[in-house]
Amino acid sequence: MYSMNQGIRLFFAVLALGLLFSCASKHQKVIENTSEFQKYRNSIVRVENRYGFFSKGIGSGFFVERNKVATNIHVIAYPGRVYVKSADKKTTWKVEGVVAYDVKNDLVILKVVGKGEALPLGNSDIVQEGESVSVVGFPDEKFKVRDGPLYRIRNNDKWLQMEVDTAGGSSGGPVLNSKGQVVGINKGVGDFYSYAIPSNILKVLLTQSASTEPLEQWHKRELIRSYNYYHQAEKKDGKKYYDKAIANLDETIRLNPEFIRAYLKRGDAKSALGDHEGAISDYDKVIELDPEYVDVYNHRGAAKWKLDDHKGAINDYDRAIELNPKHVDAYSNRGAAKWKLGDPKAAIKDYSKAIELNPKYVVAYSNRGFAKLELGDYKGAINDYDRAIELNPKHVNVYHNRGYAKYNLGDYKGAIADCDKAIELNSQNDIAYNIRGGAKSALGDHEGAISDYDRVIQLDPEFAMAYYNRGAVKQKLGDYKGAISDCDKAIKLNPQSPTAYYNRGVVKQKLDDYQGAIEDYGKAIELDPQDAAAYNNRGVAKRKLGDYEGAISDCDKAINLNPQEAAAYKNRARAKEALGQHDTAKADFEKAKELDANIAK
Repeated sequence: MYSMNQGIRLFFAVLALGLLFSCASKHQKVIENTSEFQKYRNSIVRVENRYGFFSKGIGSGFFVERNKVATNIHVIAYPGRVYVKSADKKTTWKVEGVVAYDVKNDLVILKVVGKGEALPLGNSDIVQEGESVSVVGFPDEKFKVRDGPLYRIRNNDKWLQMEVDTAGGSSGGPVLNSKGQVVGINKGVGDFYSYAIPSNILKVLLTQSASTEPLEQWHKRELIRSYNYYHQAEKKDGKKYYDKAIANLDETIRLNPEFIRAYLKRGDAKSALGDHEGAISDYDKVIELDPEYVDVYNHRGAAKWKLDDHKGAINDYDRAIELNPKHVDAYSNRGAAKWKLGDPKAAIKDYSKAIELNPKYVVAYSNRGFAKLELGDYKGAINDYDRAIELNPKHVNVYHNRGYAKYNLGDYKGAIADCDKAIELNSQNDIAYNIRGGAKSALGDHEGAISDYDRVIQLDPEFAMAYYNRGAVKQKLGDYKGAISDCDKAIKLNPQSPTAYYNRGVVKQKLDDYQGAIEDYGKAIELDPQDAAAYNNRGVAKRKLGDYEGAISDCDKAINLNPQEAAAYKNRARAKEALGQHDTAKADFEKAKELDANIAK
């Protein structure tokens, strides 16, 4: 009896390793060019920071007094001219300089020549979680009003966490309550929520307004220069120049040792370069400076996951979820860590929670499908993969994973179709070729299967399972020498693979090398003591060499592991028959026939 165990390696997808845009479905509406535009056109302004002939940064701001505009420091930190323009761009206010700033809270107040219409400042201490707020500004250089609920007020600094999907250009814009009062200043986006600085901090800053400091002089301050280096690091990080980004972030931190986001960004860059210990050190610093910085726990958990510290990763994801019970990425990543610890059911529970929070979270569907594969729930896995493909038709790995599920359900043509699609999307996808090879062989296209395995080995000469799978097909074609050669190679690449030993034992048995087969089956059993087929086949080889007692012992073990294995009863019957135990041999033959009516005596 020959068993071709595909042992197909599957790709397991983990999100949120590094900075991610929010995966949440934000409850919001976006208003463009409406009456809101006219209402705020002389109050909410575009803030442009030119740092080259063609280069400029766009942010938002608003009048807090007739000649004073509030915005974020990072919006105007680049050494260059700053322009304040009305929403319709018809009015430009000249900037005289800076009258007050707060580095910790990323706030600055500019004095301008001319007058605007100041927005009323509300009391941020009385806003309530769940209250609807509006973020007004210029994301993508267009005037927009984005509405959403206030999710949480942080304990340590009273910053507002909002379920509002802000984008580049919104920073520095006002966050308004239902009365049109400013209750916050938009700071930017984290992994999940947008953040706003409380208006009461701005009120305090207004009382500290002093003489006007020229922008050119202000830009030379070390703490302001730290923002400029941070901006440079962001640009380099976006282009994946991580080593250069780290150099800029080192300078950022030298100039401002309490620049929390710089430690986070540097940790991400280090992690991208494989320095996960260094990344964790930076994430630790973030937590030291701000224990409620929810996103850093998700990032540190990802770094620990890569170091195989899955329990430590789970602790971090637990903390992220404690701080933010709607942190989709933390649930998904915790599921991945639980899967790594051998608990696919718990992993599915976390993936399901992530999907509940965001029904369009592709990675959660993909990962949940993988966990279902491990549990043998192939139909459930296919349902998840169908949804993932519906959301992202170009998700390569989902296609070959769905193909594997179909293979296990006997839908070999469907498996081939999925692998074809995966290969169409990525011609270097060795996993898809490997799965497709198994499906072709199952349909009798052994030459086609070998061609696919050849391609796998061409793409990855170290892909051990491709060798033993190709060896299995060669055995079917009667190329026993070639089959053994492939198994030898697979064992050399992966000496811990029970399948390679098992398959080589099968081929040796075909060549009547029963002693060699017994040795290979023994090694397979040593590596996988639960392999009933290996016991059964070793029992056959022992019987062929006249070791009937040994054969019966192996068949006993095979039946104990798998009471439904008809072949084991038949083989034990033959060994008993050889020993003259005719009555018990007859009982075993009858049991074999009961389990498989087509089995031959």
